[in-house]
Amino acid sequence: MRLAAPAANVELRTHPERGRIVVLSFPYDPHLVEVVRRIPHRRFDWDAREWWAPVEDWVAHHVADVLRRFPELLPSDEVAAWLGEVERRWLGRVSTTRYDGRGWFVLETAAGEVPEELREGAVELPREQAADGARAKPPLLLAPLTEANAHVLCAQESARLDPAAERCIATLELGDAPPPARLVATHGVDGARLRLEVLWDHDTGAAFTELPGAEGERAVPVDPWLCEPLDAFLALHGVEVTPLAAPVLEALRAEAADAAAAIRASRATEGEPIAEVAATLGGTLEPFQWAGVRYVLSARRAFLADEQGLGKTVEALAALEADEAFPALVVCPASLKLNWEREAAHWLPHRSVAVVEGRVAVPPRAEILILNYELVATQREALARRRPRALVLDESHYCKNPQAKRTRAVRRLAESLPRDALRLALTGTPVLNHADELISQLRVLGRLEDFGSGARFKQQFRGPLTEERLHWHLRRHCFVRRRKREVLPQLPDKRQVVVPVALNNAREYKLAEDDVIAWLREQPLDLSELNAKIAATLRAQRLAQLGTLQRLAARGKLHAALAWIHDFLASGEPLVVFARHVEVQEAVLERFPGALHLLGKDSVRAREATVRAFQEDDGAPGLIVCATRVAAQGITLTRASNVAFLELEWTPAMHDQAEDRCHRIGQHDNVTAWYLLAAGTIDETMARLIARKRGLVSAVTDGRRLDGDALVEEVVRELRDGRPFRHLKPVTEPAAAS
Repeated sequence: MRLAAPAANVELRTHPERGRIVVLSFPYDPHLVEVVRRIPHRRFDWDAREWWAPVEDWVAHHVADVLRRFPELLPSDEVAAWLGEVERRWLGRVSTTRYDGRGWFVLETAAGEVPEELREGAVELPREQAADGARAKPPLLLAPLTEANAHVLCAQESARLDPAAERCIATLELGDAPPPARLVATHGVDGARLRLEVLWDHDTGAAFTELPGAEGERAVPVDPWLCEPLDAFLALHGVEVTPLAAPVLEALRAEAADAAAAIRASRATEGEPIAEVAATLGGTLEPFQWAGVRYVLSARRAFLADEQGLGKTVEALAALEADEAFPALVVCPASLKLNWEREAAHWLPHRSVAVVEGRVAVPPRAEILILNYELVATQREALARRRPRALVLDESHYCKNPQAKRTRAVRRLAESLPRDALRLALTGTPVLNHADELISQLRVLGRLEDFGSGARFKQQFRGPLTEERLHWHLRRHCFVRRRKREVLPQLPDKRQVVVPVALNNAREYKLAEDDVIAWLREQPLDLSELNAKIAATLRAQRLAQLGTLQRLAARGKLHAALAWIHDFLASGEPLVVFARHVEVQEAVLERFPGALHLLGKDSVRAREATVRAFQEDDGAPGLIVCATRVAAQGITLTRASNVAFLELEWTPAMHDQAEDRCHRIGQHDNVTAWYLLAAGTIDETMARLIARKRGLVSAVTDGRRLDGDALVEEVVRELRDGRPFRHLKPVTEPAAAS
């Protein structure tokens, strides 16, 4: 009687559906299971309670490792023969690298011996010392990139080639020398792309990802904006341009060359006067202003987006005169109508000017007709019948919302003009929150077709450095902008100073803030997935809750702020004070009853008189109190070089515009914007996020970086997360108020 041989734990079988497989069966052992899971293509048969994998060389390599680690497992004779046969073949991974200034195949051996043919001319590189208890890894072998080696590697069934090695082999088999990398053109659902395929210089691939606008998968959009850095990259790294990519690249170069002249014109700071126009103007334009006039006359439908205070109104009037584009319509905010009337009468005294007031049945006739945005809807048909030759939109960002009634009315009015009519959008801040706000303004100008469509615009301008790309394309088509430092180097600098002040209602504010945070945490953070009406309601509620905190902070810092104003006025310097809420404005006027004011309750003509008094009357009070949304645009307050903000708005552009009432042509002193912030409140959170969000306007208008999220959402996120930004130490205590 003989004992039966122990059953094998590892054996080969033929399965009717799976084909030839290796099967591993053993009592459950978590350590053993962890190693078995590393076998490629392994599966677990829940009915038979055993593991299986296809019979392949790489599977054999892992099975042999399992048997070495767990010698208690018994292989069948057939398995032992299979493993012995595989060990006589070379198993390895093949990649590529740059070494000694040229490309090589990298052979990483897993089992067996490297074929002798591949050792000819090869370089052996030692590997790092193996950890205790682990098998020492064989050295790496660098094999030359030759056609012969490519044929040998193709014959190695157990060689695993990475994509770079496959590209090198394919190139060598065609009889060509593999380049370090090559540029290919592709087209997918996201549009056309130029992609880099690395063959052996992987540093080139890393450098490609540093190109402006580079996306994942080593790709860049097909965009002429990229030509200059892309050409420099190709030349530096010796990248091959494939036949399909070559015509795409040539077309981009031609497009970029054509755009260069327009971009230079959009940045021009010197322009020759138009003699016959200059003779009729009621003043003298600066050289940079003549450059702007010449640009818009050439572009016809364009943004005139010079920085605030550089005289966009004057440039627009000169352009109308040069083009003889009369009758001309000027659409502006209601608070700026009288300013336009005054400027038109001054610069074009020989032209008739009229202002549309209220909802008149028939608008007056004049060569220059001025009306506010709210009147366009009712006057559009009557105005269109006048066959205007020009349309000027001042503060064109009023048309940023495509769904707004005034935007739709202005668009229909613009469409009624002849194709060759002059259409000008004047704004120093075409973008307040995000780049999509340009779509409706471009549509009004008749320039959206340059970007395809609204949907195409959104698709094209997304991804890395979107804002810089958009800025370049705007300048290429229809955008002139110069900054003060470029054209008025003699204009003194502007600086922003934070003055932390303490609250006298800190306990009340803290209780309210805790309540708001608790309420916000009960709401979903992302409202985009909710029903539109519910989301709109929650957004309004959020804004109301945050507004409550703002009002409490404003009320609590008011005594300290009034003391600061009192101390400042003792210096004898004029001061412009901006505030958002009526109760704050009235508190300042109650404390300083002789101050001038520009408030929402003031009529347009009263505001005009106030500005004239502040600017021209030496005996006028040195303090003027302004509602931010009333006085932040279209007026000049250069008598003062100091601006104080008692409250913050939700858009950085509003603060920039308000600061630039003083920092503009005619200012001779350094301008300082004082921000009185309540330490430890929503003021600090808003101030930091406003500083970040200021990049949005800079990115699109000046070609600098964008920071994207809407300010309200960012404030909500920070409050919910319990991390309001608090580092200010109050330096003006409420006890100092008088």
